Amino acid sequence: MKNQNRIVKHFWVVALVLACASAAFSAGEKERILQRLPEVQALKDSGVIGEQADGLLGFVKSSPANESLVAAENNDRQAVYEEIAKKQGVAASKVAQRRALQIVEQAARGDWLQDASGKWYQKK
Repeated sequence: MKNQNRIVKHFWVVALVLACASAAFSAGEKERILQRLPEVQALKDSGVIGEQADGLLGFVKSSPANESLVAAENNDRQAVYEEIAKKQGVAASKVAQRRALQIVEQAARGDWLQDASGKWYQKK
């Protein structure tokens, strides 16, 4: 039940972010991100991946079997950051950093996060 509640919570957080930025990127990216959400959340819950300080996913534990999933998610996130950056007239890295701060604020207790120095920690 706890895991299901986390998935629902993360779904709504992602859905809200995507709805706010929907004009900034294609429906294809939005659809792919939403389709991957259960798999991404399962990997987060198991401690395999976490949220990096640059707004992208990273491996807390090595998992070659999941590299393509993480790469696909990061490619779509990067495309979203670039589209938002164009509209705002800023660097995509700035958009990604702002998103990383939002992710940290919205992260659930126990989620793996990366600080600015690259060190992984679990949110308390």
